[in-house]
Amino acid sequence: MATLHHMDAATGLARMRDLLRPGGVLAVVGLARNTMPRDLPRVLAAIAVGTVHRAREGHWDHPSPVVWPPPVTYPEMRALAAELLPGSRYRRHVLWRYSIVWRKPRD
Repeated sequence: MATLHHMDAATGLARMRDLLRPGGVLAVVGLARNTMPRDLPRVLAAIAVGTVHRAREGHWDHPSPVVWPPPVTYPEMRALAAELLPGSRYRRHVLWRYSIVWRKPRD
């Protein structure tokens, strides 16, 4: 979860694809960089939802290193998924996340 932005995204996706057995499912949840002004409505929604979430749950300080901004944009990540994982389902989510779900074809 949210580790792909710590490495070369194309290399990471290709390696995960290659390690998956035929018929297996790859599910990725990650972060990408916004493209402005195109992503402004999503950014504003994420700020609002994040503010409410932190007010309810408190702030979580994680021990992981921070890579911000992520090196790959959402459109670039969608294009990588389409190229490397044909037939994958790519979705944007609130709080700066995306998901990719792909089932490796059976040989």
